[in-house]
Amino acid sequence: MFNRNQSNPNQSDPAAAGSGSGTPNDRSGDCRPVAGDQFPDRSPEVRHVLFGPEAAVRLTVSNLHRRGYAEPNDWCKPQPTGQPGEVMTVLTKRVPLN
Repeated sequence: MFNRNQSNPNQSDPAAAGSGSGTPNDRSGDCRPVAGDQFPDRSPEVRHVLFGPEAAVRLTVSNLHRRGYAEPNDWCKPQPTGQPGEVMTVLTKRVPLN
């Protein structure tokens, strides 16, 4: 069974999965990194990972959006973790250090 503290070789990487087209304008559910040349400042990346019941995860994504932190489509499509009733989603965000 999948444990969030260790990888499952039989499960695809949720950070690489997604249903979006992969273009910068439509990344809905797409967890693949955007090409580095689209970020000439090379700001470091921070990854946020949410685990929990799907309703709570969606509520948290919505809450962060209302606070102006991230667009809902910037998050990966929620993926099942293997734990009953639990999903995970990932947000990769560039953070300027200056």
